[in-house]
Amino acid sequence: ETARIDDLIDKKRRLLALLKERRTAVITHAVTKGLPTEEARAAGLPVDPPMKDSGVEWLGEVPDHCQMRPFNQAMEIESGQVSPLAEEFAETVLIAPNHIESRTGRLLFEETVSEQGAISGKYRVKSGDVLYSKIRPELSKVYLANTDCLCSADMYPMRVRMGLHNHYVYYTILSDAFTRWAIMESQRVAMPKINRESLGTLRIPVPPLPEQHAIVAYLDRETARIDELTAKVEQAIELLGEYRTALITAAVTGQVDVRGAMEA
Repeated sequence: ETARIDDLIDKKRRLLALLKERRTAVITHAVTKGLPTEEARAAGLPVDPPMKDSGVEWLGEVPDHCQMRPFNQAMEIESGQVSPLAEEFAETVLIAPNHIESRTGRLLFEETVSEQGAISGKYRVKSGDVLYSKIRPELSKVYLANTDCLCSADMYPMRVRMGLHNHYVYYTILSDAFTRWAIMESQRVAMPKINRESLGTLRIPVPPLPEQHAIVAYLDRETARIDELTAKVEQAIELLGEYRTALITAAVTGQVDVRGAMEA
């Protein structure tokens, strides 16, 4: 019985892995190649636009109408730090890489400055800023701040410049293409991390603003659908685990009749 349950759990876990891969693939295609045909047509955007070489090895071809903009022209990366010991920050939320789920951009939990006992310098964050963890880039930890807060010095708080949608940049950083670049770049130094200069010179594809809005709306819908399926699978795994434990307990305490199995 436990072998049967374990087999079901393994299948559910494989499904979880496939859903995570699908989520990343949907994001990557949308921000590097554009919307699927039907979505583009519904949004009044070019359908199957001609492609061009991006000039960036890790990115490949992008739609011809996309601009390739250096990151430091697209985003303003916060540089000045503040002391978390200042009384005004005591009850301020402090975001660190460990608060963010890998590859999904989901905030796992919140803690204030006082709860974390923070003492070293932190960055100010404004609502709408994109936060990116510069350490262990293979984890792809990015978060879109929904309130003013502080963030760890291990993260870059970034503010979009004119002509860019912050949510579009958030999805771009979550893409597999961006993560591949980040991993390659981090291997140039002893400790895997992305330095400010490398990030600033990175070029990203930037479609017209209306298309960015359409991509964000599409990805919000698709990732929400995948996240809902993921939650159901995770719940099923949890229930199967509980059933496994309950079954063992019932068998060893004589609550179920196992005589038939013994005779077999």
